[in-house]
Amino acid sequence: MDTYLLRDLHATVGMFGDFTNFKDVIDHIFETNEFKRALDIFGCDDIQDISELVTDDTGAFSEEKAQELCMSALDGVSEDDYDPKVGWYDHQADELAGR
Repeated sequence: MDTYLLRDLHATVGMFGDFTNFKDVIDHIFETNEFKRALDIFGCDDIQDISELVTDDTGAFSEEKAQELCMSALDGVSEDDYDPKVGWYDHQADELAGR
C-alpha cells in the first residue's frame, strides 16, 4: 500500500502510517469535527453524498473511492510523486544499470 501525506492532518496513510486506511481518515474527520463541519470538509451536503462518494457500482464500500475523496478534500499528496529524491534515485539506478 502506498503512503500518502494528508497535509491538513499532517498525517500519513498506509501500513506504517498514522492511519491504516482511508476509511479511518474519514472516521477521524467525523469524530473530531461537528457533523456539519465534517460534511463541509468533504464538500458534501448530507450523509448520502458521502455514501455515494465512497461506494462502488455494486453498492459496496470502496477504499479506492475513499482514497480519492480524502486525497481531494484533504489536499493529500502521494509521497512517491511528491518526493524529489525519488527521481534522483531512479536516475542513479539507471546509470548503474548502464541505461
